[in-house]
Formats: sequence, structure tokens, C-alpha cells
Amino acid sequence: MSFAVLRVTGSPGRLGLVLAAQATAALALTLAGGLAGDRFGRGRILTYSLAGRAAAATLLAATLLTRTASFPLLLAAAAAYGCADGFFGPASTALLPDIVPRDRLSRANALLGGATSTAASAAPALAGLVVAALAPGAGFAIQAALLAGAAGSLAAARLPTGRAGAAGVAGAARPVAGAAGRAAEGGRERPLGQLRAGWSEFIRIRWLWLLTGQWLVFSLLTLAPVTVLGPVLAQRYLGGAAAWGVISAGLALGAVGGQFGAGRVRPPGRPGLAIACLLPVMTVEALALGLGAPLAFVTVAAALTGLALGAQTVFFQTAMQTSVRPDVLARVAAIDLVGSEGGQPVGYALAGPLAAAVGAHAFLTASAAAMAVAGTAFTFIPALRIALPDRHDAPLSRL
Repeated sequence: MSFAVLRVTGSPGRLGLVLAAQATAALALTLAGGLAGDRFGRGRILTYSLAGRAAAATLLAATLLTRTASFPLLLAAAAAYGCADGFFGPASTALLPDIVPRDRLSRANALLGGATSTAASAAPALAGLVVAALAPGAGFAIQAALLAGAAGSLAAARLPTGRAGAAGVAGAARPVAGAAGRAAEGGRERPLGQLRAGWSEFIRIRWLWLLTGQWLVFSLLTLAPVTVLGPVLAQRYLGGAAAWGVISAGLALGAVGGQFGAGRVRPPGRPGLAIACLLPVMTVEALALGLGAPLAFVTVAAALTGLALGAQTVFFQTAMQTSVRPDVLARVAAIDLVGSEGGQPVGYALAGPLAAAVGAHAFLTASAAAMAVAGTAFTFIPALRIALPDRHDAPLSRL
């Protein structure tokens, strides 16, 4: 998408707006995705999400290859892609405990994330070569075919079809008492009431909402600016799309190592502290780009960022899945996604203008350094040091 927008418009500012439109659309529908994930078959939701994204990629491929793409069309296609994506995250997070025993969730998260990142490690380099040799439209055509194949495979899979499909496998949910519980069990609870139940569970777990807030700042100050300005800097001084593909592949390979490594160790008893300690490491890619480091150095920095990102993903997903009641897990995951990624659309939209005002290198260096310092200070918050109960057969108490 980045190089498609740059090729059509030549504007980093407009690239930021396209990425912001996609992220905003995804966030706008994430809560609806959480509600749907706790009410309908989660596998079916994932299938529809993949099919929707395949349709958006097909539209982009057709218009780019025929040279009829325009900025408004790219903006609309990105928003459509984001709408489909908004339903994917909550349902995918909540589906895994439906089909995997609770004491194996860490390994399952590592295997799933590692397999995804393994594919992603090759995809950016291949995509960069496709874009450099052919055009962005060819890349979207390949993406559309892969998404359609994934949707077909998921549709053919035998997955739980009901709400919280196999909660008994992952660990029985605590009963919901009173009229609200009876209404929820009958599927008659109103959406606002369902969201309130999810919010109550979310704020019950202190380390969870603290980390959500931390990621909100990280996505605003570091993650979004790198996404917008990384391809711009790669095009200016590192060699273009192929170089950015190599950097992205380094990030993905690091994530593979982090995920598989996290799956082979015992989940941390204090997940909040472990995850918080990893965040400063995730700023090194932005810092390397900001300092104008050569391609090899930036690639190594991206791999270190991916290593920390992969490990924290496994730790966070496992801790959330084992701390949250299965019947509200999709809603809690949706609330976390909206909160943690809420800074991205703003970061996307502001990255271009701020880089134009102070310089892309100076902006990335300052944002990465500030986030590293703030992230280190964040690890001293006492609430992050609370340990999870070392039990797999009983509900967790207030954390």
C-alpha cells in the first residue's frame, strides 16, 4: 500500500492519510467485531473478514494495473480493507481458547504467531521485489489470491460455531448471575449491556489496561511514524522498495524468533512487567532509521525490534486469554485493540506534516528516544509486578 500511494500521489502526507483511513475504519468496527465474536461463530467471522480483504485487494490490483487508481479510490479501498480487518482481531484472539487447552495456550500462541511471522518474513522481501520489478498492482493481485485461498481454507475447517464455542475446553467460564446473565445466555442482552460487561472485565485486570495505555502511546509516537516514514526514507537513501522489503523481512524474522522462543519458556508469572520491559527494545528500528544508519544496521535493528515484539505478543495474548472469562474474551480483546491502537490513525496523519516541518530523521530519532526513556520508567509501576496465580483450573481473582 505504501509504495502504491507514493507512486500515485508522490506525497508522504497523503500516504499518512490513507493509512489513517484504514486504521480508523478498523478501529471503528473493532468493538462491533468483539460483540460479534462473543455472539456468533468466530470461525465464520474470520472467513468473512478474509473474504472482504480479498475483495479490497482485488479492487486495488485492478485499478493500479489499469492505471485508473486515484487518491480518493486508494482512500476508499483502504477504508474498506480496514472495515473487514476490524472484525478479525477480536475473533481470532477469542477463537484460540475455544480449541486449545488452557495449559497449552502459550505454545499455541507461539506456533500460530511464529507460522504467521515466518510467512511474513518472506512476504515483504518478495513484495518489494515484485513492486520494484513490476508494479504495486501486481503485489495486490498476489495478495488478493492468497487472502481468497485463506478464506476458502478457513471455511472448510471444522471450527466451533457457537458463542464462546468450546469454553469448556479452555476452562469453564464463571457463571453470570441474575437477569443479565440469563439474557446473555439467551443472546438477548443489548449491545450496550454487552459492552459494559466487557469493560468491567477489562478494567478488573490492572496490568491489562496499563499495558493498553502504554501501547497507545507507543503506536502514536513510534509505530505509526515508522510505518509512514520508513518507506519514504528507504526510497530516499536506502534503495527503495527492495530495501524496505529487506528491513521488513528482518522485522518479521525477529518476530519469528521471539514468538517461538517465548513459546518454549514458561509464561512469566508477572506478564505485565515482562511485557513492559520489552517495549524499549521495540524502539531501536525507529532510532536506526532516524539516525540514518546503513541498510545492514537498520535491518539488524528491525530484527531486534521484531524479537521483542514477537515475545511480548505471545506473553500478552496468553496472559489475556487465561485471565479473562471466555464468554467476554472477544469483547475484552476488542477494547484492548481499540485502546492500544487508537493512537495509530493520529500518528499516521501527523507523521507526514511533522516530518516536513522538522525533518523525517529528526522526528524519528526524537520520538524513538522519548519512547525508550518513557518505556523504561514505566516498568517501575508497582501494579505491573503483581503475579498471576499459578493455576490452570480455576478462575483468576482480582489482579
